[in-house]
Amino acid sequence: MSALTDRLDRVAAQTRVAGAMSGLLRRLRHAGGNVALGLIDQALLSGSAFVLTIVLANVLDINSFGRFSVAWAFSILIEAVFLRGLFDDGLPATAHRIPKSLWPQLRLGLYLSSLLVSGALGLLLVGAGLVIAAVGGDAGGLVIATGLAIPAVRLQSMFRRICYLDGRLPRALASSLTYCVALVVSAGLMIALKLAGAAAAMACIAISAALAGSLLLAHTRELAWPQARIFRGSLRRLFRNGRWFVATSLTYWIGSIGLIPVCGFLIGLDASASLRILLLVFAPLSQFCATMFSVRLPEIAAELRAGRRSAVAAAARENALLLGSIAAAYGAAVVLLGQRILALVIHGQSYEIGTGSLALMGAAMALDAVWLGLALPLFATGKPQRFMLSRIAGLVALCCVLPFAAEAWQVMGAVAAMVASSAASVTTVVLTNSARERT
Repeated sequence: MSALTDRLDRVAAQTRVAGAMSGLLRRLRHAGGNVALGLIDQALLSGSAFVLTIVLANVLDINSFGRFSVAWAFSILIEAVFLRGLFDDGLPATAHRIPKSLWPQLRLGLYLSSLLVSGALGLLLVGAGLVIAAVGGDAGGLVIATGLAIPAVRLQSMFRRICYLDGRLPRALASSLTYCVALVVSAGLMIALKLAGAAAAMACIAISAALAGSLLLAHTRELAWPQARIFRGSLRRLFRNGRWFVATSLTYWIGSIGLIPVCGFLIGLDASASLRILLLVFAPLSQFCATMFSVRLPEIAAELRAGRRSAVAAAARENALLLGSIAAAYGAAVVLLGQRILALVIHGQSYEIGTGSLALMGAAMALDAVWLGLALPLFATGKPQRFMLSRIAGLVALCCVLPFAAEAWQVMGAVAAMVASSAASVTTVVLTNSARERT
């Protein structure tokens, strides 16, 4: 009898192990599928931005392309720093604090509030553009087009973020595919009708983003009018953490994309154009890191909701190692092949991009990838303020190095300042993490 009992116990144990392994494999397949769809989604957006930028770099003169780059940088400041920091970055931590039965109210509340804020900002820019055009300024049309693009891009971004939150990545992929098709068609019409210019290019982005974001109309059944209590509570929680997300993203913007207008002021619009091309070369890496961030953020938020400090630290090290290794490999490939690829796709314009600038940009991007990996778990738990000190350290390093480096080495000096900023940020966050783990 005891032998039979032992055999039954062994069979039960084997069944439990097999069940656990099967569940683990299902989760891995699910995660792998999400990452694959996320990579395709980001590849579509990154590829469309790459193609549009290369087209503009060829059809616009270098100063016009520089003006477009400055306008693009400020649109990123409004969308990716301010609006995304307020509404998107804290969403996983906020959503997982309320029952899923209330998510339809959360979705509609986010659409309405984000469109209200972005629409108000867009109207201000449209008004400013009309004033500039009325007094005979050349930039009026570009400012108006940028004002129209801001709420359109916000709608697309909010739709995609909610798709990632819900785990419905095929919808996000459909939105990005719509954006790509619309951008190709509108840009083709722009060139065919000989309307190529900075304002027309920004208008293409506005039209394409509006069409991509309008896909949410096909899923209105998953929306519900928010109760005042749920709406206020969710927004209060988002905005409370959002100020830290905005501040952290702002310091990052200043040290990367924000250098485009700064270089235009310190060196000239041709330097802004060259820096935009440099950032474009590394855009696939940035999009990959953004994909990993978007896919992993809801998962880590759910896992670490009541997790231990050791679990947060382990997740940070794992993500930093993964993203840093991929970024280093990508940077090495760009140093070897970057100039040859640029020579093939850009003709008739002279941009200040050498091997030294490519190598320095690769180092800066690798350090940023490590920083993002270290920051991801704390973003998931809604505590970005813990990483604010590291970004402030990077900003101080940038301000100390940039004026002298840009004067001495022009664009390469500006990229060297980015490396100093990223190195200071990573060093600070590693030291503060080590100190926190010892306490």
